[in-house]
Amino acid sequence: MTEPTTRSGGCLCGAVRFEVAVPEAKFAICHCGMCRKWSAGPFMTVHTRGDQLRFFREEGLTWYQGSAWAQRGFCSLCGTSLFWRQAAHPEQDMAVSSEALDEADDLVLDRHIYVDAQPARYQFAGDEPRVTEAELMAKMGISPDENE
Repeated sequence: MTEPTTRSGGCLCGAVRFEVAVPEAKFAICHCGMCRKWSAGPFMTVHTRGDQLRFFREEGLTWYQGSAWAQRGFCSLCGTSLFWRQAAHPEQDMAVSSEALDEADDLVLDRHIYVDAQPARYQFAGDEPRVTEAELMAKMGISPDENE
């Protein structure tokens, strides 16, 4: 495992600026319906812990309770999709939009999640691992009835 790197990022208008410690130069792509609707396409993220995120500006930051167990952070001024976190443990599992990072060219695609929700209209090349909704929920310890 490599050393974590601190990366800066923010929204389109600059009302949200942050830095985050990213443990590995890897990103994941989520194909779930909520991410696609929220970000207008598959949501590409680096994964870290919420306690590794520090804000310089958070004037536009708004958290939306998208499900019983998850929240999505975005800029309410320009609409940029920025973060996903577990509501019960915001200091733990955190996904940060790789596209909101100032520097992301070195990131390598690590995996696809919610592949069973991916629409047929687009495909990504490569043989990276593909994880279904049930597999991800089991790994996170969330029962299927909570995921609605």
